[in-house]
Amino acid sequence: MDKFVYYYDWQRDIWPRVPNIQTSEQGFTAAYTGLVTLVDGTQVFVKCAMDDNSAHWARKEVKAYKLLQEAGYDYIPRLLAVNAEGTSFATQALIGYDFSPNWDTDKLHAIMRARKDLKALRYLFESDPDFSMRKVVGVQNRWPMLRNEAVLARANDILQACHGIGVSSEVVERCGGLMQAWYVHQDTLVHDDLRADNFAYDLHTKTGKLVDWTWLCVGDDALDVASLCVGATRSGFDVYGMYPDLFDEHAIVSTLGYWLEVLGTSDGQLTDVRRSQAANVKLCYDLLASRTQLTV
Repeated sequence: MDKFVYYYDWQRDIWPRVPNIQTSEQGFTAAYTGLVTLVDGTQVFVKCAMDDNSAHWARKEVKAYKLLQEAGYDYIPRLLAVNAEGTSFATQALIGYDFSPNWDTDKLHAIMRARKDLKALRYLFESDPDFSMRKVVGVQNRWPMLRNEAVLARANDILQACHGIGVSSEVVERCGGLMQAWYVHQDTLVHDDLRADNFAYDLHTKTGKLVDWTWLCVGDDALDVASLCVGATRSGFDVYGMYPDLFDEHAIVSTLGYWLEVLGTSDGQLTDVRRSQAANVKLCYDLLASRTQLTV
């Protein structure tokens, strides 16, 4: 029996008002998401799984919310209601928080504090296979897959269309060789999807709330930092210029290989998601080229 204390009853308070919300793509899964206004005037954010795949991730996210909230983790919106199957839930709506891609030192420090406090809660998740990095994004080196000419060609077709660039087989070999001397650590609790639109920032208190916990896992701290810094740098904030000690060549090379392999194994269609992934590739490549003399 679920002993977690909810603020609202899903069936009575939330569900009758769900049909009016919009369908939204949530990264790699699809879900109904949106704001719902309750009888008492409160607005809540609702997320409802649409299929078996998104149901799996929703159950994991609910589990993460419960454990983090019970542990007193401050950087998370309150979980307010969950359906009987654990596949749909409502959280604090975070009205007035900033989800924009604008970064400054205060916002960077705020999300770094959220990461630091999260690390201390590893013990809550380390024995649960749902929170293993292997089940979330995998730990394999992606560069060997890019030796496949068809995979690299498809990635380059998208990069050429989006940015007029390509990655040569020589770069693949060089990066693949670099990754042979490095491996992914699985020793730190990480959010694993640190982006501006996953961090609700309060401009007045200079703190915030992390959302979208589907990729939470015991994983690699350097990769988590690299993902955050790539996103902030892509938004025009020079993270590595201000904090050069955050730059980790292996983590950036690993991140570059990940996004290249995603493009190379995609259907090749130029969707907004693919364009965003191509932008990540270009930024990773530019960062490496400016600091390591990586050339095509």
